[in-house]
Amino acid sequence: MAKECDICGNKIGFKGFHCQDGVVCKKCYGAVSNGYTGTITKKTLAELKKTYEKNAVPIEMGEGGFETTRRVKTFLLIDERNRKFCIPGNPSVTKVYGRPEIYHYRELEGYKLACDPELSPEELTYLKENKKSVKVVKKLRVRLKIRGKGIRDITIVSSPVRSSGFAFRQSYGIAMNIMKELEYIYESKEKQED
Repeated sequence: MAKECDICGNKIGFKGFHCQDGVVCKKCYGAVSNGYTGTITKKTLAELKKTYEKNAVPIEMGEGGFETTRRVKTFLLIDERNRKFCIPGNPSVTKVYGRPEIYHYRELEGYKLACDPELSPEELTYLKENKKSVKVVKKLRVRLKIRGKGIRDITIVSSPVRSSGFAFRQSYGIAMNIMKELEYIYESKEKQED
């Protein structure tokens, strides 16, 4: 027997997600569970409705919308036609739900590779190329400076990895691809402003 979602009112069918005092559909569950990263069984419907209002607000894509023309896996999306880029928020890496953030090329003021412990780009390159050298890298991220918004991080490594391992080399490659795309964005912005 079909039920109705206690948040949006749509019919649920056989597969609903239960909270303490209600049931929600899959679409609403995505919003109230922070992108399918949490459970709702111990929450009340009132709590879920507050979370839904916060998370279900449409993302402002600006004039022309957003159409992905280039990407670096799930870490960075680029819309060359509208001259925008998106930091999707990556809960599979950071373990924290983050809403996607869309910016125009002109808002990118700077970027750099950052890690913990602090290492220079040359030291990171050396670690990537020298498989016998073992150092633990706790975090690896690309740090962006966005005009009017401050610092935003694209986290690639959020838990410790050994520099001699495949995970580090793979993550370093992703970081370098992100840096290359940001260089493209930054140079496109500079040409536009000239």
